[in-house]
Amino acid sequence: MILRFLNEELLNVQKPARYIGGEFNQVRKDVENKFRIALAFPDVYEVGMSHYGLELLYHYINSFEEFYAERVFLPWVDMIELMEKKDIPLFTLETKTPVFNMNVLGISIEYELSYTNVLKLLELSKINVESEKRKDGDPIVIAGGPVVFNIEPIAGVFDIVYIGDGEKNLRQLLDLLCETKGARRLDRLKEAAKIPGIYIPQFYRQRGKKVVPIKDVPKKIKKNAIGDLDECFVPIRQIIPNVQSIHDRGVIEISRGCTRGCRFCHAGYVYRPVRERSKKNVVENAKKILKETGYEEISLLSLSAMDHTTLNEIVDGLLPYIKEKKISMSIPSTRVDAFNIELLSKIASVRKRGITLAPEAGSQTMRNKINKNIDFNEIYNSALEAKKAGWNKIKLYFMVGFPDETEGDIKEIGELLREIKRMKFKLVTASVNLLVPKPHTAFQFVKIREPEYMEYVYSILKNYKRYAKIDVNDGKKSFVEGILSRGDRHLFRVIMKKYKMSYYDEWTEFFNFDEWIESFKDIDLDKYKGPYSLKDDFPWDHIDSGVTKYFLWKEYERFFKGESTKDCRNVCSYCGVCQILNVENNLKI
Repeated sequence: MILRFLNEELLNVQKPARYIGGEFNQVRKDVENKFRIALAFPDVYEVGMSHYGLELLYHYINSFEEFYAERVFLPWVDMIELMEKKDIPLFTLETKTPVFNMNVLGISIEYELSYTNVLKLLELSKINVESEKRKDGDPIVIAGGPVVFNIEPIAGVFDIVYIGDGEKNLRQLLDLLCETKGARRLDRLKEAAKIPGIYIPQFYRQRGKKVVPIKDVPKKIKKNAIGDLDECFVPIRQIIPNVQSIHDRGVIEISRGCTRGCRFCHAGYVYRPVRERSKKNVVENAKKILKETGYEEISLLSLSAMDHTTLNEIVDGLLPYIKEKKISMSIPSTRVDAFNIELLSKIASVRKRGITLAPEAGSQTMRNKINKNIDFNEIYNSALEAKKAGWNKIKLYFMVGFPDETEGDIKEIGELLREIKRMKFKLVTASVNLLVPKPHTAFQFVKIREPEYMEYVYSILKNYKRYAKIDVNDGKKSFVEGILSRGDRHLFRVIMKKYKMSYYDEWTEFFNFDEWIESFKDIDLDKYKGPYSLKDDFPWDHIDSGVTKYFLWKEYERFFKGESTKDCRNVCSYCGVCQILNVENNLKI
């Protein structure tokens, strides 16, 4: 049925190669006697295929003979329309198996705005969107990814939520589900709850704002955290997409976690501590990836790549090979205070593209408050050195909407752009976004700004458009994301209502703010805006990232005092991670 549908309809949709599978380096296995896992990314193919976490889990799970992991993406709107018209269920790319026939459906959630996509994906799969209504023979639906540190708005969707690093206990979880295949669903979930880092939402209930256990399960679920990245699996034979993906390159993860302590940064808190991959491991695996894929670019993935203890040695180790093969090397956006023009020139020696800096705030006062401890001279000199070294394009990222923010703080963004424009870059661009208060950060306590605040920001920054191409986010998506990110189980009915109107909310052309406002009428929206205090219960208090709530409150107080917190690579800031999780910073010196 599915194959016939594809044969008849593929040429009637955009980018039909999204749906055919069979890519170079796709894993092929005999499905007989295999425990089968559908790994889903709730977005279109080319976005999901750019996600390193999905690539890692796909090859990691398939490295075990008894498992077969296959990929699933949310089809584009034209394909969804056809599938619904023809009553075709969502299927895996590898074998075109209906998702409802798989043993497990794992969904990686990166953004709160993809919640509506998650529900649509389940609907297309013909799987009940509510966990407690599923039958014993239905797939076990598992959530993973950064959003699970507060999954409560859609907690009712998932049978199991996996918290933290997949390499730690995922094999143990899959072994359990494989061994108990055919047993009662509830019994399987009770056994899964005994595994560290596993959260079973239906065994908990919301009381006020707090989520508490109703069965014999942990009051708090500690995240899984691996200790040594060198001992972790590396996906070598990375899949070459049929359709050009957002990030069309090979990827090697050089470190995990960040200890800089930017007070707004969700990833910086929930991925602590820092664990570095050694130079030998990175260089050897990067070369293997390039040989097995034919990619013309390799990305050194990290939250703060320039902080890697042996980054110079890694680059020197790769340089002869990539120069010979005419391969380019890239790193994510560069911290200004770790800027090293000599090193960046080596990285870009094959192909110079634009350079990206993230000052985050325009004024020195605000940069100090958010713990982005860089001064004007560091920003200015970094840009100037880049220009002298041959870069002609520069992009800068900023946030607005911090507590205590003044007109002067916003104007300083424009003044900084004016100074950089004087360096004669061909193109200066600036992205200005509204702060999204995230759980497990110092800003989980703040009151969210209304979208109209961005009109005020634009009225100030429009006067600086002669110096840069300034993209000021309208704030509506950030506002919705902020409500969802600190939401509780009462928001589930809001999301259910919204997904029946539309989905693909992270896509600008589909995001409909009026539909969200209509959906929010079912709740008291003001309760989700903040501000909050240390005494307030949060819906995510039962999820333990290792960073204590008290530490985050003290960081919030330090924001108002303008006090900085040092990078804990050198001085412990007593956030709690190393003591609670028994995992310390692992630097490859």
